[in-house]
Amino acid sequence: MWDKRFFSWAIPTRWLPVRAIICVMMFTACWTSYMCRLQMPILAVPMIAAEVNNSSVSGACVQEHSADVVTPKLAALWRNPDDVLHDIVAGEISRSKRQADDKLNPGQREIGDLMSGRPFDWSPQVRGQLLAAYAYGNVPGNLLGGIMSMRFGPRQTILWTSLVAAIASLLSPILANIHWGALLGTRVLVGLTGGVIFPACHTMVAKWSPPDEKARFVWSLLGGTFGTILTYPMIAGIADHVNWECGWYIPSALMLVWVFFWYLLAYDSPLEHPAITEEEKNFIITSQAGTVRSEKPSLKETPLGQIFSSVPFLSLVVCHFGNLFLLFFYQNSMMLYLTKALGFQLTKGGFLASLPWLGRMVFGFFFSWAGDTVKKRQIISLTAFRKCATIFSHFLPGICLIVVGYVGCSFTLANVFLFLALGFNGAASIANLSNNQDLSPNYAGFLYGIMNTIGTTTGMIIPPMVEAIAGKYGNPIDKWQIVFWIGAAVCIFCMIVFIIGGSAKIQSWNEPRQRDAKNATSANA
Repeated sequence: MWDKRFFSWAIPTRWLPVRAIICVMMFTACWTSYMCRLQMPILAVPMIAAEVNNSSVSGACVQEHSADVVTPKLAALWRNPDDVLHDIVAGEISRSKRQADDKLNPGQREIGDLMSGRPFDWSPQVRGQLLAAYAYGNVPGNLLGGIMSMRFGPRQTILWTSLVAAIASLLSPILANIHWGALLGTRVLVGLTGGVIFPACHTMVAKWSPPDEKARFVWSLLGGTFGTILTYPMIAGIADHVNWECGWYIPSALMLVWVFFWYLLAYDSPLEHPAITEEEKNFIITSQAGTVRSEKPSLKETPLGQIFSSVPFLSLVVCHFGNLFLLFFYQNSMMLYLTKALGFQLTKGGFLASLPWLGRMVFGFFFSWAGDTVKKRQIISLTAFRKCATIFSHFLPGICLIVVGYVGCSFTLANVFLFLALGFNGAASIANLSNNQDLSPNYAGFLYGIMNTIGTTTGMIIPPMVEAIAGKYGNPIDKWQIVFWIGAAVCIFCMIVFIIGGSAKIQSWNEPRQRDAKNATSANA
């Protein structure tokens, strides 16, 4: 009753559809999840003392431009090798002085050092483990998210996991002062909670979206992309102008505020919402008639055998793997390529580095709008439409990656094609990111949990692959060409598999058969 009074007072549901509010809340849920995901990769730079390494000035392009005069327009973007050498010397002097003054054991500080902004003397191996820790929790978290959404509902699932993630991130600087292993444990925990978000949101999409609006609902899950765009400059700016500890505290505190609004505004389905109008509720339920059940199916009622033997679903899993390979490839490797091979200064050109993610979100909105229009007008079959969409989400990004490898040291062309690669991938919102909703609205969240569990393993595969092929050789362009060819091959191969075996038809196993059998028995009795 209190919730209903809140809505009638704060939100004009007669003029603003409740499902639009749900879209906004899912968008911000993915946004805040990515904020917690990216804290460690960004803050690893200021909070861990850099090791002196001769490969700091490496890569064909850095060497090529070392004798060039950097123009004023590029000065804010290009990493001049002379400046790099100066920073290395200055950093080594500062590090030696700090060790002599502090007389601390490597990797240890005192609790009193909180808010001092001083870095830890952790090894590169420790840094690598801290960066990979999120993926260790994220992989099983996706499967757990599908199960929890069926058991507890997406609202409660996202509420409590987000609360845990915010508190864990808030405590991260304190735990880091105790031992790096404690920080690693929190990153695994945050990865676990982050894996839960997207399967839970897909369950909510299935409950709230009319069929003709489904693509726009799925687009709201690109809030993670927006989170990437905002988080990089925000956290980097906090670390630069205040200290790295506040880079943990401020975003985590903002997430706690968001959790409160999620509790107030988000609901599992139209039937459970206290303030939705009867007109909107009937519209959603009527449009979903015959495909979505109001009851939450249990794990016992889930047809696991039929799901794991379904050719359309297995083809979707492969397609989704290719999509996440591209995304993790960009997240985990592009910073290395831009800084080491092209000499790109990310700390001064952070906004430009985030433009590809902005392109993905904007392109994704266009593709989602086009998808809903095509579906409503029934121009082509939904199966054919999903398969055509993979040309944009997989094939064109693969081609763009290949081109990036052959533009040489052209800063402009490299970034243009990186922008296009991620921008075209916005079509994933009407391809693999929507297809689980087609196959089984009742199990959409569970299916997405399986897809993402397998797909997020790319986060473990890509970093060592890139280091083995390009990193250990100093990141020359010819080695990166091999890396880009591999990325393109994976994307295009996964697209071919989906075109051959994919489908957008509702599968027979969408209905919980044990429940149907019980109902039939009761009716006969």
